[in-house]
Order: sequence, then C-alpha cells, then structure tokens
Amino acid sequence: PNSCTSAVEMSVRVPRIETLNYRAGGFHPVHLNDSFKKDRYTVIHKLGHGGFATVWLARDKIRERYVALKILAARLSRDCPEVEILRRLRNGEESLGKAFVMSILDHFWINGPNGHHLCVVSEVGGPSIKQFNECPGLKNGSRRLRGEVARKVALQATEGLAYIHSTGIVHGDFTAANILLQLANIDEWSVDQIHERLGKPMTQDLHPKPGGNDDLSGPRYTISTIDMKLVDPRWISDQIMIIDFGIAFLQEQSSEDIGTPKVYCAPEFNFDCPRSISSDTWALGCTIFEIRTGACLFRFRGVPTRDQVLVSMVQLLGKLPEKWWKEWEDGHNWYDIEIQVGGDMAGSVEGSLHHQIMQIGMHDGDAAPDPSLYKNHDLKHELVIESKHESEKAPTAWQDHRDSTNRLVALVEELTTSEAADVIDQINKSPNSGSSHGKSTSGSTNKNNSGSGVASSSSAPKSGDKSISSEGISTGLPASSGDTPAEKGTSDPSPESLPAPVTLGIAEFLEATGTTISLMEADSLESLLREALIFLPEERATPLELTKHHWFHSKYQSTIQDRELLVAGLRA
Repeated sequence: PNSCTSAVEMSVRVPRIETLNYRAGGFHPVHLNDSFKKDRYTVIHKLGHGGFATVWLARDKIRERYVALKILAARLSRDCPEVEILRRLRNGEESLGKAFVMSILDHFWINGPNGHHLCVVSEVGGPSIKQFNECPGLKNGSRRLRGEVARKVALQATEGLAYIHSTGIVHGDFTAANILLQLANIDEWSVDQIHERLGKPMTQDLHPKPGGNDDLSGPRYTISTIDMKLVDPRWISDQIMIIDFGIAFLQEQSSEDIGTPKVYCAPEFNFDCPRSISSDTWALGCTIFEIRTGACLFRFRGVPTRDQVLVSMVQLLGKLPEKWWKEWEDGHNWYDIEIQVGGDMAGSVEGSLHHQIMQIGMHDGDAAPDPSLYKNHDLKHELVIESKHESEKAPTAWQDHRDSTNRLVALVEELTTSEAADVIDQINKSPNSGSSHGKSTSGSTNKNNSGSGVASSSSAPKSGDKSISSEGISTGLPASSGDTPAEKGTSDPSPESLPAPVTLGIAEFLEATGTTISLMEADSLESLLREALIFLPEERATPLELTKHHWFHSKYQSTIQDRELLVAGLRA
C-alpha cells in the first residue's frame, strides 16, 4: 500500500485526496471554531475541498455576515493569479452583471505546519445549478426551475458573463457547476439555524499510526462538507453568483489550458484553437439550456473521443463550416451519407436542437436513464428500424396523462355553451372540486402535498410574522397566470419598467412535474441558443448582445397553464 495512505488511520473513511494533502506544501489543518486574522473569521462549517484548496463557512465578526474562506495549498499559494483576477473584477465599472459575479472581500496569509498559505474571503453561495438539478434530477423525476424563474436566472448568468468580459477577463470554465444559487438572507441566520438548514458538521477522527509517516501534518479530525443538494429550496434564492476563476486569464493572453468538461467545450477546441471570450459564450449557451431544462445539452458515456464530440454537435446543430470539414474528412463523408434518405439526419439538416427543447417535461416521472447506457455516437451509419416490441411499448404515466388531457380538450371544444354550463355545474357539485380542495389556480400550494417541503396556504405570513422574503425565496418576479406571451421581436423593457421584487412560495420556484414548454417559448429559446452556439467563434454573439434577446424578457405559458385557462374560460 502507498506509504502516505498507511500513515493515517481513520475511524470513518474520508476522501483520500484530502488526507494525502495534509503534508508539507499541502493543506492547512483546520478545526471547527478555529479563528483567523486576529479572530475576525471563525470557522462554522465546511463548504468543500479539492486538489487546490479547502473552503470553509466562516462568520465575519466585524461585518456580522457569513463568508466563504478559501485556504489554498501552500505549494499553490505563491504566484496565484486568482487574487489579481478577482481584484480586477471587484474594481471594474458598475454594471448590471457585476452583482452576479463572485466578489473578493478580503485576502491574507497564514503560516502553518505545512507552509505559507494564501487565504481568500468571498461571499457565500448555495447549491450550483448542476447540484440543484441533480437532486433529485435525473434520479427521481423532474426537478428544474419554473420557466419564469429559469429565464431570470439565465439572464443573470448572461449579464454576469458580459460583465466579466467587459473587464478583459476570460472565465475559461463557465459551467452549470460554477453558477451558484444564493442562500436567502443567510446573514440573518444563527449558527443553530445554519446547522438546521444546511446540516450539522460531522467529524471524522484521524489517528496517526505509531511509526507512521512524520511528513503528514493533518488536523485531529476532518469535517464533512455541506451537501448543497439536500438543502430545502425554501432557503434558496433566485439570485446567482458566478464563481471559480482558478483558470481565468486576460483576453490579451492566450491559453490552451482546457479544464472545462467536454459537454461545455466549444467546437474550435477540436481544431487546435485556444480558449477565448467566444468559447465562454459557447459554454454559456450550453448552460442556458441546462438552466431551463434541468439536463445537459450534450451527454456522453465516459470521456468521448474527438469524433464522438463532433458527431453530437452536428446532429444537434447541423453542418460544420467548410474549413473544418477539410480537417475532418471522415466526418464529412459520414455527414454526406447521414443526410441522405434513410440516414439519421435526413429531413433535419439543421439538427435536432428544437426537438431537444420540446422534450422539457415530456419524460417527467419516467425511470431515470442509466448513465452507463448513454450512447456515444461515432462515425457509423446505422439505419435504425423500430421493432414491433419497441413500437408497442406501454406508454409512460405522463404520456397517458397528456393523451387523456388532449382528448378532453378536444371534447370540450365541441360542447355548446349550454352543454359546457352543465359540465361546470356538475364539477362544482363534485365533492373533490371547489376552492377549498385540490390545486388553486391562484398559485397557492396544496396542503395535502405532505413531505414535499411545500408550505400550505394556511402558512401565509400574518401580521408580525416573518415573510418568505426574510427567510425564503424572493424571485423578483410577479406570479402571473393570465399574462399573454410577448410576440417575437417585442422591444426589451427598460430596467425602470421591470416589475418590483415580490415573494413567491416554494411551489412557484420549482416547475410542476409534467409541465411542458410552449411552442412559442421553444422557438424563442432555440433562436437564442443558435446565436450562442454558432460553430465559428468569430460569428458567435457576445453575452452582452444576448442579454437583449426576447426569450429573457417575454412571458410564456406552459401547457398546464393553458389547460387551466381553458377551464377558467368555461367557468366564465
């Protein structure tokens, strides 16, 4: 066994990367209630760790707020460019997007048994978009932001990236994992409330073995990190923060250091082009899709090859630029065959992006796909013929519901006024109908949804009680069930004309299972994504240009809302 591993005996197994880094040049040992910078910052909990640093939730005694305290490994603290990048972002001119970018609050140095460590203090964030979608996400059905909230969050991400670029910085690792939903009013929470809402810190003792490696200088115990995936959405706000500038660089510099996951990598990386502002924009497009749908735009099994990445891009977005075909002749031959009759892309030369968008909500409640079954499409020509077994497969519960609803709507449309009145009269007489039962169309939540974390209408704040805005979710958007979608091309509202912030309950923060996207919104979202996901980097729209797109500023109605309006019309 590795001598480093054998030098540490743990009562409960902890991540190997953390224990191995407690040595000369590695992590600084930290314990709960440790204080730093003359007792200004006191450690409350652990936010995370990686190969470069440990990150702690601390209380700032002077500012009376919670902060994220990042303590870099000693060997990486020297010549660290991140502080200078963060300073540049902090000192940039005021703009809309600045509020959505991580802000450095303080930095200092400490000496410890493993060396000289740089400490960076910043604002605290909540779960990332990726963490939020993954719990329960792909495992247990639908978990995504409600359409109106998703558009607001996506706009914040776009404005934030536009601000980053305005300071001359390329983020270089813009992904859904580096966009955090902030915790609502966390600075007002007591330490007990921190433990109640984010989980108590669990410690794991470390016992050096007699005769072990003396090079290791670890803490007496390690601390479990906060599992942000388990945080109740009641404590999450719709304000975002863009983080992780560890591989960011200035625009005038060139960087081929690609640390971004393949699913966010721009196509030019496959043709020996460096990272740039435009590659950030590509990653933004992938991230906007993920914010709205709750799923990645590209999905691969394991680490995909260059051919597999490019095939997926062509299938989704259409033909590559001519100059790239010359560098990928095998791909060009594959494409020429696939667009012929019988090929996978016959009749969809522009790709399947619109189809992917229209899948929102269509498979809610289905069994989660096994990631190991994802197919990496390669340069093979397969004519897929649906077997009788597949075509006769039993429909899902959601498909049954959708088909039944469509049949019901068709029947209702054929009713005369008097017949419709009779139906409504019978509905009103039903013991399961009425305003005191079931779902209210006004946006209040159902008291019978036990275990869902949804507050009932009886929990509305009374005089003197704390409202959700002080301990829960403030979306800054009004609940609207009767707004008609804005037409494509509608002029963007000025900041002064935007609605004032209002509070929404948890049920309006998350999209209801089975809610599908409207055709009008799907067309608008596709239009936006195709501006961000243009193959040639020099032709891609900038984040600043994208902020003006009508998808962000329009209001759309989901399929389920349309059904409710139909019933409301019948009642009238």
